[in-house]
Amino acid sequence: MRAEGRIRALISRPDLAPSDLEAILRDPDARRYHAVRLALASHRLTPRAEALSLLETLFSYDLAHLSADVRAHPEVRRAADRTLLRRISEMAVAERVQLARATGRGLLAVLRVDPDPRVVAAFLDNRFATEADVLAALELGAHPEALAAVARHPRWSLRRPVREALLAHPRLGETALAELFERADDDDLSAWCVSRGASPGLRAAAQRVLARRRKGG
Repeated sequence: MRAEGRIRALISRPDLAPSDLEAILRDPDARRYHAVRLALASHRLTPRAEALSLLETLFSYDLAHLSADVRAHPEVRRAADRTLLRRISEMAVAERVQLARATGRGLLAVLRVDPDPRVVAAFLDNRFATEADVLAALELGAHPEALAAVARHPRWSLRRPVREALLAHPRLGETALAELFERADDDDLSAWCVSRGASPGLRAAAQRVLARRRKGG
């Protein structure tokens, strides 16, 4: 096993002694591995000041995982979020997409309204995302592609409040509307067919899908 792997295995041992952890913290050869620095920053025995000092040496993707690591101390997780917030304006879209999928709750308020719809689509798969987060992402200025990503999402498109927010959105495209109706059950379609609050186009689209289903097509 390589030196990095041996050190990480030692850090992950449940019976790790504080003196052994202290020795790793003081070993410059061990600290040159970023995976070791991440393990040290998230470890329950690492002194808080030491853990916080390690954050600036970590990659953004590592900080995202630290932000989402419920075993890490809350203060360390919050500091990881603050570090990411300082960096986010300089991140490429691909980095923000990775961040949206993996980070903890501290960054979701920013990522759910990112101007690039690919980031919003990635945030939908974050395990910490809530229905309230998704509804907040469906603001009036939301990009049509972001709305489409919500409409086709296997989890969020099934939530009634999310569907209602999408159907009421003026920027929802026809393709996204069709995908949303395909996931709706017959009772919902029947309700939309006669809804006074729905636009004529929406009622007509619901009627078409429902009629096709009843014909077996």
